[in-house]
Amino acid sequence: MRYEERLAVPRLWHVWAALCAGVFGSYFTVYTGSGWIRAAVYVGMFVGMEAGLWALGRARLAVTDQTVAAAGRVLPRDGVRDVAACSDIRTALAPGTYAVTRPWIRTGVWIRTAGEVWVLSCRHPDRFVAATGVRGHPLTGADSGRPG
Repeated sequence: MRYEERLAVPRLWHVWAALCAGVFGSYFTVYTGSGWIRAAVYVGMFVGMEAGLWALGRARLAVTDQTVAAAGRVLPRDGVRDVAACSDIRTALAPGTYAVTRPWIRTGVWIRTAGEVWVLSCRHPDRFVAATGVRGHPLTGADSGRPG
């Protein structure tokens, strides 16, 4: 494995999930006299929020000797024609691109193949570009499909 990353949510968000479970759970338990029901509601709210955070952060990026994979889609590494590291992925987004972006990760990579363009959130774009083995270049407006 040359590079692997999971686009997990920040750890502080799990603390916020616990606080939100307490706040939103109290709405449902305000008139409940049973401690067991209150506990079940709070636990259920927390588990539901954690499941949502898990779903948001389960996307994986991987670069192996043969493939580049992002969130379940795979392309052969030989098919990658161009790669660029982006300091802000919002500048690289354009209609028709395959995007695996997360709002809590601003940096990323731009990948061009023979038939498509990918924009991926990535915490270490320079390491991702190096792992592909394709010589990267600075991203311009013409690369993203926007006027430069």
